[in-house]
Amino acid sequence: MQFHKSNVYFYPMIKVVVLGAGNVGTHLCRSLEANPEVLLLQNYNRKGESISDCNVEVTYNLANIAAADVYIVTYNDNALVEASEQLARLRGLVVHTSGATSINVFSTLKNYGVFYPVQSFKKELAVNFLEVPIAIEANTDSNKNILLNLAKSISNLTYQINSKQRSALHVSAVFANNFSNFMYTQSQNICKDYGIDFDILKPLIKETINKLDVSDPENIQTGPAIRKDSKTIERHKILLKKEAQKELYNTLTQAIQKYYEKEL
Repeated sequence: MQFHKSNVYFYPMIKVVVLGAGNVGTHLCRSLEANPEVLLLQNYNRKGESISDCNVEVTYNLANIAAADVYIVTYNDNALVEASEQLARLRGLVVHTSGATSINVFSTLKNYGVFYPVQSFKKELAVNFLEVPIAIEANTDSNKNILLNLAKSISNLTYQINSKQRSALHVSAVFANNFSNFMYTQSQNICKDYGIDFDILKPLIKETINKLDVSDPENIQTGPAIRKDSKTIERHKILLKKEAQKELYNTLTQAIQKYYEKEL
């Protein structure tokens, strides 16, 4: 993974069309519309729904898609092959926003690439795009430079990575975000079982995240598993009311102990 700071060629205002009106598409439209270096021409979505908090023109007809420099396809992964066929007539640079799909899904096109915002999006939750890392990949150097300029115009964190690296990054993001959030859900459910306000744990969660600014995650691991505190572990399992929670607790405890077994 390479952080790109130099050797970027600057272009006139980039004309962009965003395809899709889901979480990613909505946030990209909002960010690009507010960007003085970009001319957001249009959003395409099948229902012709307007984009909330964004005044971009919307169309539901593929035949009416405007001529643009970059087309950002924010569809889910399963729809990208079909999208490559539908967009074959377009002359601009066509990119998808998937973390898990290869750049080659658009290889039948002349100009193609990837514009992957490394963030979890919800339409109703505001996001500061300047703090969203954007990973780009393109089939030519000139297309790469277009994407770098587009990415740098909305984010302070731009990266050039290939498809294999991006897939690994996506898996890593699932562990860091999706799986950890599921752990928060389990934690909240346990609190509910015993009439505890989940807010009491939020300072602990924030402090754990803050520690990542000064140390690697493996160096800040604490808890009964790494301490091999068998008595506490058994007490915890008795308190857990759902069998699925006990199984999850066992699995994670064993995984932590195996990872740190040399230290134990």
